[in-house]
Amino acid sequence: SSHFRSSRSAGGALASCTARLVHLAGSGSDRIAEMVAFTWHAPAPTAEPPAKVVSMRAAVAEMLASAIFVFVGCGAACANGASDGETNLVVAFTFGLSILVLASAVGHHSGGQINGAVTFSLCLGGELPWLQGAVNVAMQLLGSTLGACLLMAVFPCHMDKTKSLGSNIINHKSYSIPNVLVGEAMGTFLLCTTVWEVAVSPLSKAGALAVIPIGFAVFLAHTVMLPIDGCSINPTRSFGPALVSHVRGCAANDAAGMRDLWVMCVGPLLGAAASAGVAKVFRPLRKVAVAE
Repeated sequence: SSHFRSSRSAGGALASCTARLVHLAGSGSDRIAEMVAFTWHAPAPTAEPPAKVVSMRAAVAEMLASAIFVFVGCGAACANGASDGETNLVVAFTFGLSILVLASAVGHHSGGQINGAVTFSLCLGGELPWLQGAVNVAMQLLGSTLGACLLMAVFPCHMDKTKSLGSNIINHKSYSIPNVLVGEAMGTFLLCTTVWEVAVSPLSKAGALAVIPIGFAVFLAHTVMLPIDGCSINPTRSFGPALVSHVRGCAANDAAGMRDLWVMCVGPLLGAAASAGVAKVFRPLRKVAVAE
């Protein structure tokens, strides 16, 4: 009987403990719900806002823009190749013009980042909340993959002049990994610094025209980096084509994009971080009246 009582006591303790855990889990999820809100429209001014608001409108805009960016930019490489000065110029101009057009199209929804490195730089510099940035990057990755799938539907293997859906693949015969890391960091630094100083800085008067120098920054980076690694300066742009190309398996080097993907992440993120640091140095402490 004593054994029965001890068993019943242990069972009661276990049930009590389980109930407590369920209560804590429920209250924890309630706290998370109170802290974070995923919204399509901005919260009403009269409503008490949650601690963190994630705009799904911005995230979906980033996904759509990333899908179109990969489809158009990498599509130009698939259609024309990027093997000489002429084709490199076509592809570079297409990537730059794509950013100009798409940033204009979705900028009023999400800021028109369309680039995980730009998003990272804005988060690091305090311009974009980290939670919103994380959701934006996740949607950019999804959009990049969708864009690459659309390219696969348009370009059969024998018509894809890159044989890799425009994946970023290092020219290992001529360049080392440190060469590429420095090049990617500098190209991304150019882009992110242009974003900070033209689109974000309160001293800038570019306004809606900020997309023009940003697009040309992308173009300039591509003129340098295309012969080296196809020019990433954008980890999320590199992700989709590398993944889908690897799954499709058109050529013997179909895994090269995935093999080199880490370089296309590390280099741009280093450049983005450096740019955020420079932006903080140049950020005015107070609003400054600029002479006309």
